[in-house]
Amino acid sequence: MDVITTHLNADFDALASMLAAKKYYPEALLVFPGSQEKTVRDFLSTAQIAPEITKIKDVDLQKITRLVFVDVKNPERVGRFCEILDRKGLTIHIYDHHPLSGDDIRGQKEIIETAGATTTIFTEMLRKDKLPLTPAEATVLMLGIYEETGSLIFPSTTERDLNAAAYLLRKGANLNIVSSFITKDLNPEEIDLLNELVHSAKDYIIHDTRIKIAKASRDNYIGDIAFMAHKIRDMEDADVIFLIVAMEDRLQIIARSHMPEVDASEILRVFGGGGHPQAASASIRNMTLEETEKELLEVLKNKIHPTRTAKDIMTSPVKTITWGSTVSTAEKTMTRYEVNVLPVIKQSSYYGLISREVVEKALFHGFGKSRVTEFCTTDVSTVKPSTPVSVVETLMIEQNQRFMPVIENSHIVGAITRTDLLRSLYESLLRKDRILTYERLTEKPSIGKNLSSVMKSKFPPEIFSLLKLSGEVADSLGFSSYIVGGSVRDLLRGEANFDIDIVIEGDGIAFAQVLGKNIDAKVTSHKRFGTAVVKRDSFKFDVATSRTEYYESPAALPTVEMSSIKKDLYRRDFTINTMAIRLDPDKFGQLLDYFGGQRDIKEKAIRILHNLSFIEDPTRAFRAIRFSERFGYKVSKHTMNLIKTAVRINLFDKLSGARMYDELNLLFIETEPIKALKRLEEMDLLKFIHPNISVTENLRDTFEAIQETFAWFKLLFFEEDVNKSHLFLMAMIEDLAPQERNKALKRLHVPPNATREILAGIEDSRNAIAKLQNASQKEIYHTLCHLNIQTVLFTMAKARQKELKKAVSLHLTKLRNIKPDLTGKDLKSMGYPPGPVYKVILSAILDARLERKIKSRDEEIEFVRDKFEIQ
Repeated sequence: MDVITTHLNADFDALASMLAAKKYYPEALLVFPGSQEKTVRDFLSTAQIAPEITKIKDVDLQKITRLVFVDVKNPERVGRFCEILDRKGLTIHIYDHHPLSGDDIRGQKEIIETAGATTTIFTEMLRKDKLPLTPAEATVLMLGIYEETGSLIFPSTTERDLNAAAYLLRKGANLNIVSSFITKDLNPEEIDLLNELVHSAKDYIIHDTRIKIAKASRDNYIGDIAFMAHKIRDMEDADVIFLIVAMEDRLQIIARSHMPEVDASEILRVFGGGGHPQAASASIRNMTLEETEKELLEVLKNKIHPTRTAKDIMTSPVKTITWGSTVSTAEKTMTRYEVNVLPVIKQSSYYGLISREVVEKALFHGFGKSRVTEFCTTDVSTVKPSTPVSVVETLMIEQNQRFMPVIENSHIVGAITRTDLLRSLYESLLRKDRILTYERLTEKPSIGKNLSSVMKSKFPPEIFSLLKLSGEVADSLGFSSYIVGGSVRDLLRGEANFDIDIVIEGDGIAFAQVLGKNIDAKVTSHKRFGTAVVKRDSFKFDVATSRTEYYESPAALPTVEMSSIKKDLYRRDFTINTMAIRLDPDKFGQLLDYFGGQRDIKEKAIRILHNLSFIEDPTRAFRAIRFSERFGYKVSKHTMNLIKTAVRINLFDKLSGARMYDELNLLFIETEPIKALKRLEEMDLLKFIHPNISVTENLRDTFEAIQETFAWFKLLFFEEDVNKSHLFLMAMIEDLAPQERNKALKRLHVPPNATREILAGIEDSRNAIAKLQNASQKEIYHTLCHLNIQTVLFTMAKARQKELKKAVSLHLTKLRNIKPDLTGKDLKSMGYPPGPVYKVILSAILDARLERKIKSRDEEIEFVRDKFEIQ
């Protein structure tokens, strides 16, 4: 017996999800585990479109073979169904939009995704699978989405919910019915309860976060009280509110949070409840209002992230200069590392600061050879790592100090700049103004948001656990750890990217070795670069020591040195790739965005970090096109102007061909190649590969044909590995004269073996197409059998006539697999003496099979005896 069920005190999202699930489990019974919200009960008792519900008392739990949970996976919220969870032979399927937690029910099938409602997930499934929906069913599903997302205005609402609602509307959902159950006026009893809650509300300041707790008591049970949290929050302008209401024999706790420091679901999980970071609830027994409030306050003290200190916002490590260095050396160091202030170190201890203004004036007056100690400032204010940010703000603003050294035991451990301070002030302003909202990851999180819950929902459990462990290992070594790069970028874009890069502020190799021992993984390190690769089974990730880099000359490879995470991110190509997420246990999941990456993801823009970026590394122009085409983003106007400048001064002539070759490979693999090539032409970049390459109609047709051919090839699940990018490279240079093709490949430093394959493949393909005209099966086979798979696919793409494409297709799917059943051993047993004749005989058998003259082993034997005499 199949049963579809949900959580206690079921809401419309639960009901709608049960109804949708029945589309996939048509024989299943719909069973509530217990009570429902009052509006759901009203709907089930009055609405003609309500589904048929079986009471749990009428269900023999021991006869259930498959249990389908929707909108729930907390075992404490499924009523009597928790009694059979461990029963052998029970199959469990789970559909939910709440993030996973450690004690959750696990099933053989789990669909757990980020959306504003579980109904949204089902609506997308129904739409994808083209399952029919009646207007009545669409109305119930719309009720689920509207209630769970606050009529699509709660911060938890995602783009997926809006699209799902639009689809249901097209399917005939009746918004009048939806409105009648979602929009309601308060009755006298509810008004009285709301009044008591408002008057009982108290404010608590916990780690600089204002928490409002309201209590009330009622002898009788009142239905849905969650909406009162929204009303009180709006009336009182509260960022975080907890309602504790005693009704009959239980207490209901309702939580709503607009602060990243307060994860409502994490807090109420302690009380056996659950939900989202922004909204959660719990039902408890055997506790008074006062006991519950006291325990809640203790939980809040433990769960709310503490006030930030200087250590939280400082940049570390800091580029310094020794006291005996000259002013000229200071100027060169500032230029090389792009800093305006250098702490001066004397005998390993902090001594003072020297600024660019002072250095430039000293140089102007001819003091380039003087020591920096003669001009540095030694009386600026300093702070400790534990100094509250509010104190740092006061010192820097009142003393007009733009660079604050962070000192511990006479050593400089970090620095706070005006930018760091402004960012801290901005985050505080966002929190106070309630702009810093818990948006879903498909939206773009605000600065400083904690993404731990999203990481948990997007990453597989083994990766998430590994990231948690990485933070703990780094912390035990005294290091700070971060995930950076594409996985962070794609997380913010609402996608999962399991290509994990970890950066360590400290010793990346030492970290990797300790982590490797912890998880029994192989560690390959590269001491010269401070990097390592940690590999366990099929999963691997890269570890690097946080670095900065500078270029000795335009287009040269960079010189790399250890530095802070901020400097490490600054050396990257575009703003969308400059974000990091902390893995440190006390700040796990905190987003770092120093350079506006979130803004550019929101605006869908590819933006360079600084004006000399393309001068230092021209390959970034190719990457700009790659990311632009891959994500559908626009290269910013300023970035385009900088690319044009790099082209105008011929910087790409100095660029290593191997680096250009690598970028082309990625461009052809990750984007729609013809569009990317067209962009290269528009930016005048193709000429740096070869001046005669251009995007012609023939080239466009060939690129499209390669795409189609390669897709066809992959759909047939052939096992051969094909270098897809080389197919496009062949097409790109095909129209050049033979000697010019070779020049283009030399410019790109294509490896010798690949060069030979590409050049020979172009000629072989042309010859093959000429021979395939009106060819028999035998002729098709002998034309293509000696060509490598790359050349065969290129031939298929270049074949414009359908008959020619069919010929190549026939060879790949059938002819190339035809072989004689007989072997040399068989011929010997038949009396034929070993020798060159075996090759002749077996070739004749193959040709006869290709001509369909023989079809079996017996016919092969008969054929051989008839055609070849035994000598």
